[in-house]
Amino acid sequence: MKQLMFLSIIALLVITIPFSYNQLNAEHGSLVVSDQHGHFDLTENKSQMSVTAETEHELTHEDIVSVMDQFMDQLVQDTAEDYRVLNYDTMEQLKESFSNFASSDVTNQFVDYYYEEQNDGLYIIPTATPPWFIDGVDYEKVEVEPGHYLIKQNNETEFDGEYTIVIELQLKDGGQPYIMDIQYE
Repeated sequence: MKQLMFLSIIALLVITIPFSYNQLNAEHGSLVVSDQHGHFDLTENKSQMSVTAETEHELTHEDIVSVMDQFMDQLVQDTAEDYRVLNYDTMEQLKESFSNFASSDVTNQFVDYYYEEQNDGLYIIPTATPPWFIDGVDYEKVEVEPGHYLIKQNNETEFDGEYTIVIELQLKDGGQPYIMDIQYE
């Protein structure tokens, strides 16, 4: 509620202050308002506080499905008949390939479980894929703070039985979803 009120005040300030009026010097510091590429920055120099009120990207169903599919596609690597991974030679190389869409904690959690590095290369441990987000099954989406979401989905599959997956997603600059954490209940 406080955040909504604060953002409303910022929006009101942005509307009432002419764009050509760039600086307002006050007795207790200065306030700078600037317009850049469709968003507004409001900075109070005294406290070094910066707030950005811009058109925020709302996390969509398509965003969730896309990032979860991207993670699973990267986790399940092409292998030779002996399970040696074809596209990566080390755990470090494979883990780095997740860096644009998942945190190192999440990457380590899954890659360390499903892969092992040997002298002659990287090998997948033959096993089933983890219980995962299922497109087409209802889920709860809660925005815990701006750009930070929890996704909770209850699933039941023949192989995994009943499980609940809880995914923590954060929107990066540009609105791309980034997997911060995955837990099971």
